[in-house]
Amino acid sequence: MNSIRQAIIDRIWQGKDPLHGFPGNLIEFDLQGWNSQHPYLTASLSEVRPQVVVEIGVWKGGSSIFMAKHLKESGLPAVVISVDTWLGSSEHWTNPEFFDDLCFVNGYPALYYKFISNVIRTDVADHIVPLPLDSLNAAIVMRRVGVTPGVIHLDGGHDYDSVIADLRAWWPVLAPGGIFVGDDYYDDGRWPTVRQAFDEFFAQLDLKIEYDSGKCRIRKPA
Repeated sequence: MNSIRQAIIDRIWQGKDPLHGFPGNLIEFDLQGWNSQHPYLTASLSEVRPQVVVEIGVWKGGSSIFMAKHLKESGLPAVVISVDTWLGSSEHWTNPEFFDDLCFVNGYPALYYKFISNVIRTDVADHIVPLPLDSLNAAIVMRRVGVTPGVIHLDGGHDYDSVIADLRAWWPVLAPGGIFVGDDYYDDGRWPTVRQAFDEFFAQLDLKIEYDSGKCRIRKPA
């Protein structure tokens, strides 16, 4: 039993484990994702050795599971809190190529169940706690229950307003000395408003952004 995970469940889920009794073979295994195994993720975990990691924007769990495996293999009694509505984002609803990826069942996305099934099948359930909320409400919950992550991975919306709102909500939640990792940060023109939001936000704080291969990371002053 992971005592850190149990403490998170007690605070966020009123002691009721959301994975308890879930049949792992309910939905076909599918870890579709993008840039889910970037070295910034495992490097940040190794450097900070956090008890709590938060990922905002989970999809089917590729990077949450990747980080949870690293925690498990490293023997760290830590947990990844996976934050998502599991309803998709605007590009999934407006781009015909992405629409079917929402895994509809009777007209409603079944991504949450696919995520949980993936977690169970990859044997990392002891290192993951889902939080099915939108990003801003999840940040409020973290503050109110006193959960302070040492690493945050943001992979939410791709428009400027969404990204800047997430940065404003989650940067204060990150522990001093922690690392904030952002996705879809490119210098080749892809997702330009994501980079714009990061650049503007951290320029105001006079903090350096390290970036490579589509992700960036920023260390919070201790």
